[in-house]
Amino acid sequence: MRRIILAAGLLLLMGGFLWNSQLTAQAVRDGLALCAQSVVPALFPFFVAVSCFTALGLGQELGRFLSPVTAPLLGCSGTGSVAFVLGLLGGYPVGGRTVAELYGTGAIDRDEAEHLLTFCNNCGPSFVLGIAGAGCFGSVTIGLWLYAIHILSAVAVAQLRRSRRKKRDFPLPSAPVPTLPAALVRSVTGGAETMVSVCAFVVFFVAALRLLTVLTGISHPLLIGAVELTGGVLRLTPDRAGFVMAAALLGWGGLSVHGQTAAVLRGTDLPMTPHLQGKAAQAALSTVLALAVSRFLF
Repeated sequence: MRRIILAAGLLLLMGGFLWNSQLTAQAVRDGLALCAQSVVPALFPFFVAVSCFTALGLGQELGRFLSPVTAPLLGCSGTGSVAFVLGLLGGYPVGGRTVAELYGTGAIDRDEAEHLLTFCNNCGPSFVLGIAGAGCFGSVTIGLWLYAIHILSAVAVAQLRRSRRKKRDFPLPSAPVPTLPAALVRSVTGGAETMVSVCAFVVFFVAALRLLTVLTGISHPLLIGAVELTGGVLRLTPDRAGFVMAAALLGWGGLSVHGQTAAVLRGTDLPMTPHLQGKAAQAALSTVLALAVSRFLF
């Protein structure tokens, strides 16, 4: 029965795309424009830099200094914490990409990689401060509060999962280090391949969401944002309810982000389940924190 329902839904989606071909074509153009103007400029250089950083073993060097803090705080090695830091700076899906890179080079094992996926794939400051804060609420200060909630909820998720894991040491494994030219070539080509996949998910979800909005009339920001983060955040009202929903949406990320994360994990044997569980928990924790903070802001 489930397969029949799935088949019927996909046939309806295909029929909708064909019946509303002009709407779909414009949505695809808008998605491509979004990729060209925002997604590629923001992510591609970061993808290349992150890949080079991990391939050259620099994450392990940095991890030597971070390990005393990250082991008790995040339940991961210093090397693994690099994914958390870079994810917070680069935004979705840089954290997931960094985990895949570290795991692929042997810098972290599978258990730690799955642990990291629950909390390291996060929204970056440019989106939270620029689009959510200044764009939606007209206030960078509100954006800073949202970013603080986002970070705290991610750390809380790490603590919750850490409490269920066995206590273990985090040795720094040794992995073959390529030359800089070899690492650069691999990073650029790998980043380009990943970028194509990420943009494909962005374009598809923009088109699908545009169609579903027109056909169903559903335009609630929480439902829109659960699918595509930017569209949902930009529909929020600049009040207490909007603040709480913004925190929840930033923590969840949206189906488009989850698809992008699946794309950056492709080629590894890492499952998506830890990531999805972590994002659901982060959305719930972000909601609780935002409710507590919002009474003092609005």
